[in-house]
Amino acid sequence: MKSFSGFVVVVACTIGFGFATRAADERVNAATPSRESSSAKNSAEEKTEVLYTSPSSAFRVVQLNVTPTGDDQSGQEFWIVSTRDESRRTKLYSSEITFPTAFYSAPGERWLFVESHQGSCLQRGDLYRCKDNDAFEATPSFSDRAWNDAVKLGAFKTNYSAEGLCAMIQFGCWSLDASRLLVVMLGGEDRRSTNQRHIYFNTRSQKFEITDYLRKLNKSKSKMLVCAEPVDPLPSLVELKMRFDTLDRQLNKRYAEVIAKTDNERVPNVREAQRNWIKRRDEGAKFYVSLFPAAEKERHRLQFLCDVTTARIDTQPDEEWEL
Repeated sequence: MKSFSGFVVVVACTIGFGFATRAADERVNAATPSRESSSAKNSAEEKTEVLYTSPSSAFRVVQLNVTPTGDDQSGQEFWIVSTRDESRRTKLYSSEITFPTAFYSAPGERWLFVESHQGSCLQRGDLYRCKDNDAFEATPSFSDRAWNDAVKLGAFKTNYSAEGLCAMIQFGCWSLDASRLLVVMLGGEDRRSTNQRHIYFNTRSQKFEITDYLRKLNKSKSKMLVCAEPVDPLPSLVELKMRFDTLDRQLNKRYAEVIAKTDNERVPNVREAQRNWIKRRDEGAKFYVSLFPAAEKERHRLQFLCDVTTARIDTQPDEEWEL
């Protein structure tokens, strides 16, 4: 299906959703490896469901059904578990009203971004870094920092999260070098009046930032797709072409799998959504390459296509392919 020439994969830019009320004092609750946590050891004896496996199978995210406690009656815990050493595990943030719904590994699998449902028009994001011992640790207060810095950087005038209004954080995409995570933020008085903005989290400086590209993009009302600008120099043109061709084949395969699993009456929705994705991809590529000199346009076009195709491939769950 060469008509797709450029599908969005794990790293690419996507749009997600959000949900209901959340406690004002929620904070990231990342645990240390289970060998230091009796809770992890006891929970491991309960029923386990694998929710996500990283591309290289270096780690997986599992859901444990556990005995409800006074602090959390949900009866569920979520853990990142190392494949090489299952005692190396990190507890994901969750609560009675907050639970993870999608997982996005960075290139190299040293970072994992997690989207979590919190209720109607509320969604948080958490970022975890893999340490040298294969255990992960959370980036402190990622969602709170994202909203605070989005206001400081001029992306929003109002901190919709702090105001208790509609506030959603979604995965955009990873840069080729894993140096930047594109974060999609939606905020407003309610779902119908939300505004969409984009910011980066720089994994090297551990800070949120906005580039000229994102400033110009945030001023537009277009639904075009967005890429994540790498910090390191781009690979060669030959390497980028090879990378994109591989991703294009993976996208076609993933698309066929989604179609095969979709109910017949909903297949037209998936096809229409894919046509819209291609239109937004092409519009986004045209906007992005316009920022570069002629000699650099083709490499940046391919970098853009690699980003968004990777994100598209990793769209979660399958129902999102209809949107």
